[in-house]
Amino acid sequence: MSPLVGNAILILTSCLYLSSAWGADTAYATVFNDEANQSVLEHLKTLSSDEFSGRKFSSKTIIHSQSYLVATLEELGVSAFKNNYRHSFQQSGLFQNKQGTNIIGYVPGTLYRDRYIVLSAHYDHLGIKRNKIYNGADDNASGTAALLHYAKLLKQAPLKHSIILLFTDGEEVNLLGAKAFINDQESLLTNFKLNINLDMIAGSKRTKRLRFISKNMDKILPSHNLAQFINFQSYLKENSNVNLTAGFKRSRGVGSSINRTNWLMASDHGVFNKAGIPFIYFGVGVHKNYHSERDDYANINHDFYLSAVDVIFQQLSFLDGVISDNTSQYSH
Repeated sequence: MSPLVGNAILILTSCLYLSSAWGADTAYATVFNDEANQSVLEHLKTLSSDEFSGRKFSSKTIIHSQSYLVATLEELGVSAFKNNYRHSFQQSGLFQNKQGTNIIGYVPGTLYRDRYIVLSAHYDHLGIKRNKIYNGADDNASGTAALLHYAKLLKQAPLKHSIILLFTDGEEVNLLGAKAFINDQESLLTNFKLNINLDMIAGSKRTKRLRFISKNMDKILPSHNLAQFINFQSYLKENSNVNLTAGFKRSRGVGSSINRTNWLMASDHGVFNKAGIPFIYFGVGVHKNYHSERDDYANINHDFYLSAVDVIFQQLSFLDGVISDNTSQYSH
């Protein structure tokens, strides 16, 4: 694998750990250089190649995806969560049980080792249909590659909170991987401060907006810090190439089921939400390539994607610096 970033990440200390001193004239910080751009795009290109056969849940070929993720985390020196990268679960069926496998890495925090921010992205997709490979470049090789990029950054410059890098399997099958993770970690739920979920952050060639929804942020951010975060997001909206936008819109012409999408449950963040864990979900919403054979590496918006990966990481870094342990506890 290519290294992701050199000394560029050093700017994080001064520019991204923002607190009450943050103001509108703060310099826009980037965690990318040309080498990093190439590396994260290579991860996305590889994961969405025909070699991975569409990454279908419980298929023989999805093992290749799992091996790629584990090998990358090992090469980066990112620790396995609870001494194991592979966390298997079962889907019970009438005639047979199917096995899924979450891949989980862990970067201990410098100050709050027992408080966790969970970064999640599902790596499974739809596999092969009618002899056509559904490569799922946007859905969700894009989020998966971003998490691999963040793993490198976090290993080199850990945040205050411990970070769980959760690559879920079975998202396309009723969010199975996220459900298995929450069930397996019941004893840790009160220590999970936040879930940041990435699902479809590269879009199509015409994509211009990175959308997000969040819930229960007031449970981890005092009112003044929440106001700062909202202001910071407004700043990013005006000073990046992704037009960061709150909320998802209903799409026309892509099917009635899409128009009725419940965005609170549209991806793995829905499982965290049901467990009472605050979340932010980043995505672009549906587009013409969604769940089709056209969702491949050639058809994503590459420049937009690189900016989205950067902007999301900046928000993670900001939140790591301002999350309070004195706010009201959530129930689960």
